[in-house]
Amino acid sequence: MLISKNNEGFFPPLSVTELNDAILLPIVPPDSNEKVYCTYVYHNDKYHGSTAKQPRDEFRLYLNTKIDPDRTFFKTDDIVVFEKMQTEDLTNLYKMHRFNSKNVHYSALEEIIENSEQRGGHATYDEKLEFIPEYQVSDLDYLETVIPDEVKKDAEKRQNQAKEESETEIEETKGANLFNSVSFRDFVLLGYGNKCAITGEAIFYKKLINLEAAHIKPKSHSGSFLPCNGIAMSRDMHWAFDRGMFTIDEEYRVNVHIDVKDTLLAKYDKQQITLPVEDFFKPEKAFLNYHKDNIFGLFKYAGVMRSPD
Repeated sequence: MLISKNNEGFFPPLSVTELNDAILLPIVPPDSNEKVYCTYVYHNDKYHGSTAKQPRDEFRLYLNTKIDPDRTFFKTDDIVVFEKMQTEDLTNLYKMHRFNSKNVHYSALEEIIENSEQRGGHATYDEKLEFIPEYQVSDLDYLETVIPDEVKKDAEKRQNQAKEESETEIEETKGANLFNSVSFRDFVLLGYGNKCAITGEAIFYKKLINLEAAHIKPKSHSGSFLPCNGIAMSRDMHWAFDRGMFTIDEEYRVNVHIDVKDTLLAKYDKQQITLPVEDFFKPEKAFLNYHKDNIFGLFKYAGVMRSPD
C-alpha cells in the first residue's frame, strides 16, 4: 500500500540517511481482534547513489498474508481509513477500516478526501468520525499478537545484515528503527513460547502474564531492540539478571554468581536455558559475552556502568 508523502507524519518517522529504512507497525485489520505486524518501508535509493532509471523515493506499507491472504481483500475503489490508537503504555496501534462504494458512509469519506488540500486521493483528518465506534484502551490488552511468516523473514534478514556489520559485535544503530520496546517484547515473548527461559514456566491470568523481555546488553548500555538481544524471563528472574546475579554463557547455561548461591537462584546454576526453536530468536553470543563482562557480579541496576579496574 503506497503511503502519500502528505500523510507520512501519521506513521512513525523513517530516515533518509539509512538505505530503505523500515519499522514494524502493529496493525489491527478490519473486524479483527488481532494485532498483526506489518513492515513499513521508506524506499529511498534515490538518495543513495542508485543507478536505476527510476530510483525510488516512496513510503510503502506491506500488507501481509494475514491481512490480505490472496490479494483480493481490497478493491480498486475501496477507501481505507487508518485510525491511530494509543495504548495504556502510550504506544500506538493502527486500526484499519475498509469502506466500499456500497457503504452508507462512503460518500462522507469521499467528501473529506475531495475537500482536502492534499492530492492523489489521500487525506489526513484530525476530527472524530462519528460512524467509527470508539474503542476502550483496556480492549487493546485483549488483542492477540500475530507475526506473519513474511514479516519474520524480513526481520530476520535485517537482523542478519546487522550481525554481518561487525565480526565482534552487532552495530547498535542497525535495526534501531525496525523494532521498538513494544515490538521487541512481542517478538521475544512469542519466540520463547510465552515461557520463562530460566524456569520454563509463566503465570497467566486472562491476558495478564508475568513475563518480560529482558535485554541481554542493556538498553542503557546502547543495547539493541533486535530480538537476538532479548530473553523471555519472569519478573523476578529479569530483576536478578539485570543486577548481574547470574549470567548466561555461550553454551546457553546459567551461571549464578558465587555471592548469591545461597538464594533460590542456586537451583538454576549450570542449567541449560530453554531456547527458542527458531534461530532468529536465539540470543546473540556477542551480547551474552557483554553481559558476562559488564553486568555479571555488578549487583546494581543495569543502568549503572561498571567502573574500570
